[in-house]
This record gives sequence, structure tokens and C-alpha cells, in this order.
Amino acid sequence: MESKDEDYWNDSTNKSFNFDEDDVAVLEVPSGHGANSNKRSLFGEDTPSEVAYGNAQTELPLHMIISDENLELILQEQSRNEMTIPKGISLEEEVKLLRKKIQEFRYAPSTESVLRKVILGQPCSLEMFRSMSEKEQLLDQAIASGSGNAILKVLLFLDRTLKKKLFYSLLQMRPEAVHHYVNYLALRLKVTECTDLLVFLGRHHEASLLQFSIFVCSTSNVEFKRQRLKKIYGDYFSQPGSNSFYAQLVANYINLLEYQSSELHATGGSKAAVEIQDKSVLETLHYVCGKYKWGDTSLQTNDNPFKLAENHQISQAQFEWIALNERAKQQAWLDFDHIFEKKAWLNLKQKSFKLNIPIDRTILRLHALHAPEPVINTFLAKVEDPQRRLALARRVNSKHGTIDAMVLLKDRADLEAYRSTLESGTEERLYAENALKSLNNTWKSDAMKLIK
Repeated sequence: MESKDEDYWNDSTNKSFNFDEDDVAVLEVPSGHGANSNKRSLFGEDTPSEVAYGNAQTELPLHMIISDENLELILQEQSRNEMTIPKGISLEEEVKLLRKKIQEFRYAPSTESVLRKVILGQPCSLEMFRSMSEKEQLLDQAIASGSGNAILKVLLFLDRTLKKKLFYSLLQMRPEAVHHYVNYLALRLKVTECTDLLVFLGRHHEASLLQFSIFVCSTSNVEFKRQRLKKIYGDYFSQPGSNSFYAQLVANYINLLEYQSSELHATGGSKAAVEIQDKSVLETLHYVCGKYKWGDTSLQTNDNPFKLAENHQISQAQFEWIALNERAKQQAWLDFDHIFEKKAWLNLKQKSFKLNIPIDRTILRLHALHAPEPVINTFLAKVEDPQRRLALARRVNSKHGTIDAMVLLKDRADLEAYRSTLESGTEERLYAENALKSLNNTWKSDAMKLIK
């Protein structure tokens, strides 16, 4: 009895009971030909854990996992490798099948069969493609397959077996192949090869940006950056048809680095000059606004913040915000006249107050930086809406600004109530009383006009 039990468990023909058998949908592929062909799973047998996991997830359609073309390739390759001879055929037919299979191994395989193996990741050689026409056909069919791996493998083969000029000529009319090859070279930091290809194709600005990203952005050495940028500018942006926008960006960057370097030497390596090395143009503008003698219009270099902003296309709003913050931190309130007062175009003696940054944000920022009330009142006076001005004045606790806004609103009751909250004998109380008298006179004058 014991022997019989051992035979039962050791016999592979006995099949264990599978509780999930009815629930598992297995993709079955014919492994041979004829009516008695066995069926098997495309992905092998499922284990219980795999089945349980698969049932817990949302089932995906097969076409979302693998394309119809690639599935067909897999099925064809499986049928070739299996070398299944159908049952019931004559000896003569069987010999014919065997001869056909031998011929496939004896003679050079076709382009399609080689690319099929490349796509499937099977070992194969491309060395049998020797003539230029064969190599060109191989590349075109790799591109048509849509397989990035196949395209790249063919490109590497062509690069190895062709002269550079011939190889680049093949790529010139095939932008998809260029895209794959450029990405391959850039990811492996083969900058020289990638640059040579882009220059051959006339894509100078892309070559310069590649040089910029690899050699300039990857180092903190300011002198090396400056020298490399000059070389990039000379090599690529002096060429006909170069991109003027990128050329200007590179020229501005060189100008900025040269100014930062000159400041480091001029100040003997001061802390402030060290801190702006290899920093942005806006950070450099902070530094310039801090050391500039406002009102000196003779400077025509980057030491003049107006000139620095002009050279690097800094917007007027950015300039005003940085200058305001820098001068406010140094309590240099009189310099605001030079920042915000603009001379009239026709009459140079006439000046106007012009602000390009949001007035609400400016007033709140000045209050946070402890600006004197007269300075805040100057900006409050630029708020045209009386209700908005009153709200801002109360928020920054500006007494004069609050009184002026109430006068504009002609709100006698609120002004009288506000006057009573001010301490007697103070300048603010006197200012409120005078404002109230002025408002009363205006009210009487308006009333007399109505009576008449």
C-alpha cells in the first residue's frame, strides 16, 4: 500500500486539483499544427500567487500590454524555433520541410528576420550587411518597426562600419534616427561626438546648448565657465543662421560673470563680492543697488543699477521691487525719489511719480520694513480709490493717510469719531481738526449752491 502511494505522488501524469482553475483566463497559443496540437500559455504556467494577484487587479486588454505586430512576431518566431512536423504527412513532404529549415541556416538571413531577432532580444549579427544599400535598407526598416532598441542597435553598427561623413549623411534625412542617436550620445556624455553631429546637421544652437549644459552648468568654477562660454559663443553663434536669442543669452551671461569677477578683484575679495560669484543677475542687482550712489547718472557700466537692468533686460517691475527693498533695508528713504520719479519726455524739469509694482503690496512691504509714515503716505496718495486707500491706511496704522481718505469720502461722522480717538495736543489731532473744518466748509459751500 505504501509503495502504491509513493508511485501515485511521483507519477507526473497525476494532476492535482486546482481551486482557481475555472476562474483563470489563460491566453493559449497553438504550439504546433493539426487537430491534435497541444495548447499552452503564452506567458508560462500561472502560480497560485500570480493568479490571486491577477484576480485582485483590473484585467487589462491584451493590446495594452503588447502590440499586435510584436505579438505576431513572437508567435512566428516560436513556430520557427519549435520545428514541429505535422503528423500524417508523407515522407517526401517531411524531407522538404527539413531542407527548407537547413537552407535558412545555410544562407544569409533576410533583413526582416534579423530585425525580428533584434526586437525580440535574441542574439544575432548584423555583419552580413556590407554594402551601402543594404545598410540603408536595414536602417529604414528599423525605423519603420518603431522599436527604439532596434534603431539604436542598427545606428551603432553603422557608426562602427561607416566613415563619419557617410554615417552622418544617412542620418541627415532621417530625423527619427537622429533623435535616438543624439539622446544616446548625450546620456553617455559623449559631448564631442554629439556636437559634431549637430553641427553637421546645421543645428548650431542645439550644439551650443549641449555644451552649455554639460560644461557650464556642471561646474562652479567661475573662470572656467567664462572661458568656456566665450568658446561656445565664438564656435557656434558666429555661424550664419545661428539663433540670435540664444546668442544674446550667452553674451549676457559672459557679461555678468565678468562683472562679478571684476568686483571680486576690485574689492579685494570682500564678503559681499564673494557672495555674488556665480549668482543670478537679480542677486547681483541687489548687490549693485546696495553700493550705488543714487543720483549719479555718469556711470555707464554695470556699477549703475539702471545700466545693469538695461543690459540684462530686467523688467521695470523687478528693478523697482529690488531697489525698494535694498534701499529700505538701509533706511535710505530719499533714494526713492531717484527710483520712482521719472522725468517728463518733453520737459526734463518736470517729474512724475511712476510705479510699476502693485501699490497695495508696496505699501504693506514698506510698513513691514518700518518705513516712516511720510514715506508711506506718499505711496498711499497714489491709491485712487478712497475706500481702498482708507482700508490700506488703517491696516498700516497711518493716521494722516486715514484722515485724508475720510476727507475724500466726505465722511464727517467717521472723521469726528476718529478725531476723538487721537490724543489732544498732538500733531495728528490738529491735522484731523483742520481736515474736519475743511470738510465742514466744503459741506456748507455745497449746501449754499443747492439753495441757490
